[in-house]
Amino acid sequence: MTLKAVLLGYSGVVVNDENVHAEVINQLLLADNLRPLNLADQQGYRLLYMGHRDAERIRTLWGERGRVLPPKQLQTLLEQKEQLYQQAMQQRSRIPLIPHLVETLERLHRLDLDIILVSGNAAGEVQEVLRRCQLESFFRLQITGSDLPLDKIDSPGYLHRLALEHLSLTARECLGIEATYPGLAAGQAAAISMLGIATLFPLHMLQRRANWVVDGLAQVEWDRLCRWFATGEDRPPTLDPVLPSS
Repeated sequence: MTLKAVLLGYSGVVVNDENVHAEVINQLLLADNLRPLNLADQQGYRLLYMGHRDAERIRTLWGERGRVLPPKQLQTLLEQKEQLYQQAMQQRSRIPLIPHLVETLERLHRLDLDIILVSGNAAGEVQEVLRRCQLESFFRLQITGSDLPLDKIDSPGYLHRLALEHLSLTARECLGIEATYPGLAAGQAAAISMLGIATLFPLHMLQRRANWVVDGLAQVEWDRLCRWFATGEDRPPTLDPVLPSS
C-alpha cells in the first residue's frame, strides 16, 4: 500500500502553543468564578489536559469544578476561547512554530503527498496561525474542532476518520503525526499508523504509544517510511493496545 497522505496534529506538531491554551482557559475559568489551573504544575497539566480536543478539555475542567455544561453554554465557551486565542496570537511578535516544520511541509509537497491538518482546536485558532505564517497553501484539507458535533465529543478518532472520508482515503494509505497522548490515541482509534514527536513529552514517554517515535521533525526518515508503506520493510513493532483518553 502506497503512502498517499500525512495527517498532522496542531499543538506540538505545527506550533508550540499549549501555554496559550492554558492561559486562555484560565481566563474563562476566572470569568465563571471557577478555580483556575495551576500553571506552575506543568507536568500535571500535560498529563491530564494537554492534547485533548477543546470541547473535551473545557467540559472536563468545568465538571471537575462542579459545573455541568449544557450544550449551549459549552458552545459559547468554545467561541469565547477561539476569540481569546486569536487575540493572544495576534499580540505575539513571533509565532512559535515547531522547528523544521516548513522544511517538512516542503519535503512532503515534493513527495506529492496530501497534507491534512487535524486539530481539536477551533478553525479560527488554526487559521490565524496558518495565515500569519503563510502556511495555508501546504494543506489540502483542514479538519478542526469546529467540525466536531457536540454529540461526538466522546467518539475517539472522529476527526481523523472525517479527514479520511473527505478525501476518500483508507487508514492504510495514511500516516499520522502527533505530539500528545490523546492525539496518538485518536489516530490509532481510526486505525492510522502513528509517528510521535517528542516536542511536548520526553521521547521515552511516547514509546509504545506510537508506531515510530523521533525527537523532532528533522529526525523523520521519509524515504524509510515511504518504503515501509510500499513494501512492509522496516515494519514497526506491534503496539500494546492504547485505550482512548477520557
